[in-house]
Amino acid sequence: MKLRVSMLLVAWFGVLGCVQAEFFTSIGHMTDLIYAEKDLVQSLKEYILVEEAKLSKIKSWADKMEALTSRSAADPEGYLSHPVNAYKLVKRLNTEWPELEGLVLQDSAAGFIANLSVQRQFFPTDEDEMGAAKALMRLQDTYKLDSDTISKGELPGTKYQAVMSADDCFGMGRSAYNDGDYYHTVLWMEQVLKQVDAGEEAVSTWPGAFVPQMLWV
Repeated sequence: MKLRVSMLLVAWFGVLGCVQAEFFTSIGHMTDLIYAEKDLVQSLKEYILVEEAKLSKIKSWADKMEALTSRSAADPEGYLSHPVNAYKLVKRLNTEWPELEGLVLQDSAAGFIANLSVQRQFFPTDEDEMGAAKALMRLQDTYKLDSDTISKGELPGTKYQAVMSADDCFGMGRSAYNDGDYYHTVLWMEQVLKQVDAGEEAVSTWPGAFVPQMLWV
């Protein structure tokens, strides 16, 4: 078993060495991507907090206006017969609703978008993704691993658990399809259907008919 594990590790790093995109043969560069993604997650969470605070203010205003308009609309003439109510209606429509409009139109996403734009220049390309997928397929062929085994992360000698979602499997199948590798296309699209049929929810926007279509290549 130890010999098999050692051979697998050697093969794995050998496969990586064959990947065309040299960017992905460097552990240092890959580590940079991990930290870049971590930074983006933090930036996204900060954006969410701002949006949640904004939505909380808007909801509070909406609840208050709902209660008020329920009373005023029930008897408009009686409501407006009180001078204070007439004044407050004019004030709300002239001042408070425009203020709410300004709150709704606030662009709280600017900081996150700016950070994403800066980081995007270091993002992997389609070619890089293709290279990473082909490296995994070469490992699959070398050790005759089925797609289900790889999807479950059951690779000897690996330290961390790393399972693949239906969307990850779809990405593998799509890369194979775009590369004209219909053998691996079928293997990975069958895995997509297997995981979806087992109850896994896919989150990508790939068409539902696309997977069966690719199985007929």
